[in-house]
Amino acid sequence: MRKFWYITGELAEVQRYINVPMRWCEQYPARERREFWIAADDGRDIKLVVHSRVMPARRGHQVNVLLLGDWVVGLANLTTGRQVNFVSEDPPLLLRKCDALAVLVILAGGLAAAVAWDARSLLLTVPVVLMYLPLRILGRWLATCRLRWQVSHWLASSALEPHSRGEAALAPPSPMAHNVYRFCPKRRQPVD
Repeated sequence: MRKFWYITGELAEVQRYINVPMRWCEQYPARERREFWIAADDGRDIKLVVHSRVMPARRGHQVNVLLLGDWVVGLANLTTGRQVNFVSEDPPLLLRKCDALAVLVILAGGLAAAVAWDARSLLLTVPVVLMYLPLRILGRWLATCRLRWQVSHWLASSALEPHSRGEAALAPPSPMAHNVYRFCPKRRQPVD
Protein backbone atom coordinates (compact mmCIF):
# COMPACT_ATOMS: atom_id res chain seq x y z
CA MET A 1 0.00 0.00 0.00
CA ARG A 2 1.38 3.40 -0.97
CA LYS A 3 1.28 6.16 1.63
CA PHE A 4 0.68 9.86 1.35
CA TRP A 5 3.50 12.23 2.30
CA TYR A 6 3.88 15.93 1.99
CA ILE A 7 6.84 18.20 1.51
CA THR A 8 6.83 21.81 2.63
CA GLY A 9 9.46 24.24 1.45
CA GLU A 10 10.44 27.04 -0.87
CA LEU A 11 10.17 26.47 -4.58
CA ALA A 12 13.73 26.92 -5.85
CA GLU A 13 13.23 26.24 -9.55
CA VAL A 14 10.47 25.29 -12.01
CA GLN A 15 11.04 24.05 -15.56
CA ARG A 16 8.46 23.17 -18.22
CA TYR A 17 8.98 20.36 -20.75
CA ILE A 18 6.93 18.72 -23.50
CA ASN A 19 6.12 15.03 -22.87
CA VAL A 20 7.44 12.45 -25.28
CA PRO A 21 6.45 8.87 -24.32
CA MET A 22 9.52 6.64 -24.08
CA ARG A 23 7.71 3.30 -24.28
CA TRP A 24 4.80 2.34 -26.49
CA CYS A 25 2.57 1.72 -23.47
CA GLU A 26 3.55 4.92 -21.66
CA GLN A 27 0.85 7.55 -22.08
CA TYR A 28 0.28 10.83 -20.26
CA PRO A 29 -2.97 12.78 -20.35
CA ALA A 30 -1.03 16.07 -20.27
CA ARG A 31 1.35 16.94 -23.07
CA GLU A 32 3.55 18.88 -20.62
CA ARG A 33 5.50 18.08 -17.51
CA ARG A 34 6.96 20.32 -14.83
CA GLU A 35 10.14 19.56 -12.98
CA PHE A 36 10.56 21.55 -9.82
CA TRP A 37 13.00 21.71 -6.94
CA ILE A 38 12.03 22.41 -3.34
CA ALA A 39 14.66 23.76 -0.92
CA ALA A 40 14.25 22.27 2.56
CA ASP A 41 15.47 23.79 5.87
CA ASP A 42 18.15 21.16 6.35
CA GLY A 43 19.83 22.13 3.08
CA ARG A 44 18.40 19.33 0.95
CA ASP A 45 17.04 20.05 -2.50
CA ILE A 46 14.19 17.75 -3.50
CA LYS A 47 13.37 17.24 -7.18
CA LEU A 48 9.77 16.44 -8.11
CA VAL A 49 8.11 15.87 -11.48
CA VAL A 50 4.44 16.41 -12.28
CA HIS A 51 2.73 15.69 -15.61
CA SER A 52 0.33 18.61 -15.83
CA ARG A 53 -0.38 21.80 -17.69
CA VAL A 54 -1.13 23.59 -14.41
CA MET A 55 1.46 24.97 -11.98
CA PRO A 56 0.10 27.59 -9.55
CA ALA A 57 3.51 28.42 -8.05
CA ARG A 58 6.60 30.33 -9.09
CA ARG A 59 10.19 30.45 -7.90
CA GLY A 60 10.45 31.72 -4.32
CA HIS A 61 6.92 30.70 -3.26
CA GLN A 62 6.34 28.55 -0.19
CA VAL A 63 4.57 25.36 -1.26
CA ASN A 64 3.12 22.25 0.31
CA VAL A 65 3.25 19.24 -2.07
CA LEU A 66 1.27 16.03 -1.49
CA LEU A 67 2.92 12.83 -2.74
CA LEU A 68 1.53 9.35 -3.17
CA GLY A 69 4.72 7.32 -3.36
CA ASP A 70 6.72 9.22 -5.99
CA TRP A 71 3.62 10.63 -7.70
CA VAL A 72 2.83 14.32 -7.08
CA VAL A 73 -0.96 14.45 -6.60
CA GLY A 74 -1.57 17.87 -5.02
CA LEU A 75 0.05 21.23 -4.46
CA ALA A 76 -0.89 24.09 -2.14
CA ASN A 77 0.85 27.43 -2.67
CA LEU A 78 1.21 28.87 0.84
CA THR A 79 2.33 32.26 -0.50
CA THR A 80 -0.69 32.95 -2.73
CA GLY A 81 -3.23 30.53 -1.27
CA ARG A 82 -3.83 28.78 -4.62
CA GLN A 83 -4.19 25.00 -4.74
CA VAL A 84 -4.28 22.35 -7.44
CA ASN A 85 -5.43 18.74 -7.38
CA PHE A 86 -3.34 17.17 -10.15
CA VAL A 87 -5.58 14.09 -10.20
CA SER A 88 -8.55 16.30 -11.15
CA GLU A 89 -6.65 18.59 -13.52
CA ASP A 90 -5.02 15.82 -15.58
CA PRO A 91 -6.59 12.51 -14.57
CA PRO A 92 -4.83 9.26 -15.45
CA LEU A 93 -6.10 7.60 -18.62
CA LEU A 94 -8.79 4.97 -18.11
CA LEU A 95 -7.95 3.01 -21.26
CA ARG A 96 -4.35 2.38 -22.23
CA LYS A 97 -2.61 0.78 -25.19
CA CYS A 98 -1.51 -2.11 -22.96
CA ASP A 99 -5.16 -3.09 -22.43
CA ALA A 100 -5.62 -3.89 -26.13
CA LEU A 101 -2.57 -6.14 -25.96
CA ALA A 102 -3.99 -7.90 -22.88
CA VAL A 103 -7.27 -8.57 -24.70
CA LEU A 104 -5.38 -10.04 -27.64
CA VAL A 105 -3.29 -12.26 -25.32
CA ILE A 106 -6.43 -13.53 -23.52
CA LEU A 107 -8.14 -14.22 -26.85
CA ALA A 108 -5.08 -16.00 -28.27
CA GLY A 109 -4.74 -18.10 -25.10
CA GLY A 110 -8.42 -19.06 -25.27
CA LEU A 111 -8.19 -19.99 -28.93
CA ALA A 112 -5.04 -22.04 -28.29
CA ALA A 113 -6.79 -23.86 -25.44
CA ALA A 114 -9.82 -24.51 -27.68
CA VAL A 115 -7.65 -25.98 -30.43
CA ALA A 116 -5.43 -28.01 -28.10
CA TRP A 117 -7.99 -29.39 -25.64
CA ASP A 118 -11.65 -28.58 -25.95
CA ALA A 119 -13.79 -26.10 -27.84
CA ARG A 120 -15.78 -25.49 -24.65
CA SER A 121 -12.91 -23.32 -23.37
CA LEU A 122 -14.28 -20.61 -25.68
CA LEU A 123 -17.30 -20.45 -23.36
CA LEU A 124 -14.96 -19.01 -20.75
CA THR A 125 -12.71 -17.02 -23.09
CA VAL A 126 -15.39 -14.98 -24.84
CA PRO A 127 -16.98 -13.55 -21.65
CA VAL A 128 -13.52 -12.79 -20.21
CA VAL A 129 -12.53 -10.94 -23.37
CA LEU A 130 -15.82 -9.03 -23.46
CA MET A 131 -15.71 -8.08 -19.76
CA TYR A 132 -11.98 -7.30 -19.43
CA LEU A 133 -12.03 -3.75 -20.83
CA PRO A 134 -15.22 -2.54 -19.06
CA LEU A 135 -14.05 -3.96 -15.73
CA ARG A 136 -10.56 -2.50 -16.17
CA ILE A 137 -11.99 0.93 -17.01
CA LEU A 138 -14.43 0.78 -14.08
CA GLY A 139 -11.65 -0.20 -11.66
CA ARG A 140 -9.39 2.64 -12.81
CA TRP A 141 -12.28 5.12 -12.68
CA LEU A 142 -13.20 4.13 -9.11
CA ALA A 143 -9.55 4.33 -8.00
CA THR A 144 -9.21 7.77 -9.62
CA CYS A 145 -12.41 9.04 -7.95
CA ARG A 146 -11.22 7.81 -4.57
CA LEU A 147 -7.78 9.40 -5.01
CA ARG A 148 -9.33 12.66 -6.28
CA TRP A 149 -11.51 12.80 -3.16
CA GLN A 150 -8.59 12.09 -0.83
CA VAL A 151 -6.41 14.80 -2.41
CA SER A 152 -9.26 17.34 -2.33
CA HIS A 153 -9.86 16.54 1.32
CA TRP A 154 -6.15 17.00 2.11
CA LEU A 155 -6.01 20.31 0.23
CA ALA A 156 -9.07 21.56 2.13
CA SER A 157 -7.58 20.56 5.48
CA SER A 158 -4.14 21.98 4.63
CA ALA A 159 -5.76 25.34 3.86
CA LEU A 160 -6.95 25.48 7.48
CA GLU A 161 -3.49 24.91 8.98
CA PRO A 162 -1.25 27.88 9.78
CA HIS A 163 2.16 27.70 8.07
CA SER A 164 5.23 29.75 8.89
CA ARG A 165 7.45 31.06 6.11
CA GLY A 166 10.58 29.36 7.54
CA GLU A 167 8.97 25.93 7.79
CA ALA A 168 10.37 23.43 5.28
CA ALA A 169 10.53 19.72 6.03
CA LEU A 170 9.77 16.30 4.67
CA ALA A 171 7.11 14.98 7.01
CA PRO A 172 4.11 12.69 7.20
CA PRO A 173 0.71 14.40 7.18
CA SER A 174 -0.27 16.23 10.33
CA PRO A 175 -3.13 14.95 12.53
CA MET A 176 -5.39 17.60 10.98
CA ALA A 177 -4.77 16.10 7.51
CA HIS A 178 -4.88 12.53 8.85
CA ASN A 179 -8.30 11.90 7.24
CA VAL A 180 -6.43 11.42 3.97
CA TYR A 181 -5.99 7.85 5.27
CA ARG A 182 -9.73 7.31 5.69
CA PHE A 183 -9.81 4.40 3.22
CA CYS A 184 -6.46 3.07 4.41
CA PRO A 185 -7.03 1.73 7.94
CA LYS A 186 -3.48 0.39 8.34
CA ARG A 187 -1.62 2.37 11.04
CA ARG A 188 2.01 3.43 10.81
CA GLN A 189 4.31 1.58 13.19
CA PRO A 190 6.71 3.80 15.17
CA VAL A 191 10.35 3.29 14.24
CA ASP A 192 12.78 2.96 17.15
